[in-house]
Amino acid sequence: MKAKPMLMTLVAAVLSSMSLCAQDLRYNPSYDTERYEGQWPKGEGVLYSYEKGLVIGTFDEGRPEGRCVCYKPNGEVYWGDFRKGKATGHGRIYRDNGIVIVGEYRNGRYHGTDTLYRKNGTVHVGKYRKGKLKSKILDTSGMPASVGRKPDYPKVDLKRKHEDFLKELELLWEERNLRIRQNVGFVNPRFQGGSVDDFALWVNSRVDYPTRERNSAEGRTVIVEFFVMEDGSVAEVHAIFGSDAALNEAAVNAVKKSPKWEPGEQNGQKKRVKMTVPVVFSLD
Repeated sequence: MKAKPMLMTLVAAVLSSMSLCAQDLRYNPSYDTERYEGQWPKGEGVLYSYEKGLVIGTFDEGRPEGRCVCYKPNGEVYWGDFRKGKATGHGRIYRDNGIVIVGEYRNGRYHGTDTLYRKNGTVHVGKYRKGKLKSKILDTSGMPASVGRKPDYPKVDLKRKHEDFLKELELLWEERNLRIRQNVGFVNPRFQGGSVDDFALWVNSRVDYPTRERNSAEGRTVIVEFFVMEDGSVAEVHAIFGSDAALNEAAVNAVKKSPKWEPGEQNGQKKRVKMTVPVVFSLD
């Protein structure tokens, strides 16, 4: 059983077209780059924004107002207070690299006393104004009693449409970063002389999935993330979008079979580069 080829832009279009069904639906007037779903004019809701990210919490006329969680396009997560649509008050930022920043914010920037917990256990406390460090209060290893323990990442029960939108944001963010790198002397990895789209064709022509999935797999999409290493090999392969474990495994196994690529380069130096490829299963 084989999968049909599908380009990255088509995957983004499919994800973005998924329906947002809810009572009392309103659209934020931002050239269709934002969609608000929830109570109007005030109350609980969800904002789907290609600029701000996914925001869940309380709103006033479609703008975050009060306590919210914001999943930003760059992967950061902000938990805390909003005022007039911007992070203002007390909040926390969680980053993929293990850093947590706790403190005061104003208009989306650090403003006040903020504590930075690093992944290696060190702690930095500083006084900020309009996003800039004005004075260092503390920078030490360990966990001083005056600072308190590093806060755990809170859990949120995300719905399927929330997760789909976050995957779409991740893809768009990766595409944006690729364009930026191309403008600063970066050369993308190449697969057999072509691009990641050519690799999508290669993967989709080789992936198999279990027979027991035959009746439920039609039209299912799995998005696989991987790294092209400095020697051109493929490593750290895993599915970042896909609701069926068997199909996820089949897509990952297909990517792992990849022959070597021409590695990415920046200013003549070979670089490790993160890539994504879609796999769409079909009975044809």
